[in-house]
Amino acid sequence: MHPRRIGVSTACFFPQTLTEETLAIIAELGFSVTEAFLQVDGEYNAAFAAKLDRQRHATGVQIHSLHITAMLFDLWSAYPRMRQETRDRFLRALEVAARVEARAITWHGLRYGLDNPRLVAAFLESLAWASEQAQQAGVTLCVENVSWCYLRRPEHVQKLLASGLPCGFTFDVFQAAESGVDPVALLQAMGDRLTTVHLSDYAPEGARHLLPGQGTLDWDAVLHALQELHYQGPLLLEVAHLQDPQELVQAWDFIQQQAAQERDLEIAGEVTAS
Repeated sequence: MHPRRIGVSTACFFPQTLTEETLAIIAELGFSVTEAFLQVDGEYNAAFAAKLDRQRHATGVQIHSLHITAMLFDLWSAYPRMRQETRDRFLRALEVAARVEARAITWHGLRYGLDNPRLVAAFLESLAWASEQAQQAGVTLCVENVSWCYLRRPEHVQKLLASGLPCGFTFDVFQAAESGVDPVALLQAMGDRLTTVHLSDYAPEGARHLLPGQGTLDWDAVLHALQELHYQGPLLLEVAHLQDPQELVQAWDFIQQQAAQERDLEIAGEVTAS
């Protein structure tokens, strides 16, 4: 098994810090990989792509993936103009991905009407279009498991796999727990289509997206499942309510310690901060 890296999502610093400015902070902490969360429409254009590209070269931080904002991508909309505008924006997102050499895009997908057959069918049709566009651009479109969106349970993963679409998956361990789903079962369903992993902790009565180690998740089980899948991508910290950036280094240490308990499991975070 090749060493895996642990990185940080730019979303950890939202809304206080602009997306492109977070790369310098991430590098200063010693991390070398990120997922860039594009928050507003103004971050889906060539000018912003150039700015983000300059920052990744200046800092040495690899942009593994982009995370597109759910509310800006209702690709299934029944309103023709909205559908066309969101498709145009998605194509611009692919251009940003190409400029910064991101290999994947994370998307929440359908976020309402989850039990409406018409909306689900429209979503699947839009996913077919978007995943094919991404594939042509050399990018994997990854649907993320989210407690309040379509992809929540293993059977949803299996339905997408059965459709034959060229999409991948982003696994969020917090979202799995919030959905009341066994994280291991969800990982096993995603299998070799797993492309990106988000890490944060869960506590039934606590705040959302806690730092790893502050909640009740069974990290041994999750890391063992990743080992069994031979997952080779990065593990990306995506936490909320960050008080001090150094907490991310502490979270890395926690994951490193948990991983050390699994024989032959190595996570190379390339973190030099003490």
